[in-house]
Amino acid sequence: MTDDKSIQQVMVADIGGTNARFAVATLDAGSSPGVAPRLIEHYAGYSCADFHDPLSLVQTYIDDCPIKNITAACFAVAGPADGTKAYLTNLGWNFDAVKLTGDLVLNNIIVVNDFAALARSVTTLNPDKAIPLHQPASPPPAGPMSVMGPGTGFGVAQVLLKNKKVTVIPTEGGHSAFVPAGAMEIKVWNMIRASMGRITVETLLSGIGILRIYRAVCSLHDLTPLNYEPSTISQLAMEENDPICVATLKVFCTMLGGVASDIAMTQGAVGGVFLGGGILPKIANFVQHSEIVKSYLDKPPMEKYVEQIPLTLIIDPEAALIGAALLAEEAISESPRP
Repeated sequence: MTDDKSIQQVMVADIGGTNARFAVATLDAGSSPGVAPRLIEHYAGYSCADFHDPLSLVQTYIDDCPIKNITAACFAVAGPADGTKAYLTNLGWNFDAVKLTGDLVLNNIIVVNDFAALARSVTTLNPDKAIPLHQPASPPPAGPMSVMGPGTGFGVAQVLLKNKKVTVIPTEGGHSAFVPAGAMEIKVWNMIRASMGRITVETLLSGIGILRIYRAVCSLHDLTPLNYEPSTISQLAMEENDPICVATLKVFCTMLGGVASDIAMTQGAVGGVFLGGGILPKIANFVQHSEIVKSYLDKPPMEKYVEQIPLTLIIDPEAALIGAALLAEEAISESPRP
C-alpha cells in the first residue's frame, strides 16, 4: 500500500445468489466525485455453492489474493443491505460486517446491495461496454435513472444526481407484482400462476424464471420439457438450435421490456434506464434482436413519455465491482479523519 494516506487498496466483491467475484481496487479519497477508481486488479471468481457461509468465502479470497495488507472492503450482495448487515435472499446467508471484522484481518467493512453497486457504476460507464437499445431523438434531461436486471433474482435500484453528488437508492422492486401484456405473456402467466399463486417480476425475470417460462411454453405446445438448466435454454436459443428455447427467450425479453418501462415510469427515470445483471450480458446479441424495445415503448397512454427515456444494456463484467469501489471511496472520504 502506498504511503499516501489518501490512497487506499480496498477489497471489492460482487456476491450474487450463484457466483461471487472479488478484486482489489486502488482508491483515491481525494479524487473528484464520479471519477472511476484508478485501478482494479487481482480478480477472482467463485461458486457460492462451494461455501457454507460468507466468512469462508471471503477468507478464501484473502488467502488467494497476493496483496496481504488490505484492511477495508466493500461487499455488494444480492439482498437487502443497510451498510453493515445484509441477508442474501437466495442463499440464506446473513452478512454481518461487525462479525466479519472480528473474524478477519479487515477493520473497515461496508455492505451494500449488489444492484446499488451496479447502479453506482453508471455515472462512469464506458460507452464501449454498453449497448444502446433505444435512443430518443433528443438527449435525455438530467434526472433520475433506473438500473435493473435479472440474475439469480431481479435487482432494481435508482440513481439520483444533485450538485455533483450521486445518490443510489436500492429497492426491492423485483418482488413487485408482474403484469403480463400480449397474448403469449398472458398464457405463460396463467400457466405459472396456476401452480404458484402470486407472480412477481422475479418469478419470471431471473434464472429460475427462464426455466419456468420454458416449461410453460412446452406445455402450451403439448411438449414434455427436457431437463435443461436456464443457461442451456439461453444457449440453445442464441444458437437457434431449439425453437422452444427461442420462443422462451423471446417471451423473456418482451416481459423484460415491459417491466423496464413500468419501473421507469414509477421512478420517473427520465435520465435513462440501464439493464444489467448476471444474465443479460451473456445473451446480449439475442436481446438486441428481440422485441424488447417494442415492448418497452408499448405503454399507452404514456408512449411519448417513455419514448424520451433511453434504454441501455450494460455489458461490462466489472461494472458492479467498479460501483462497489466508488461506494467504498465515498465512505472513506466521508469518514472522520484521525
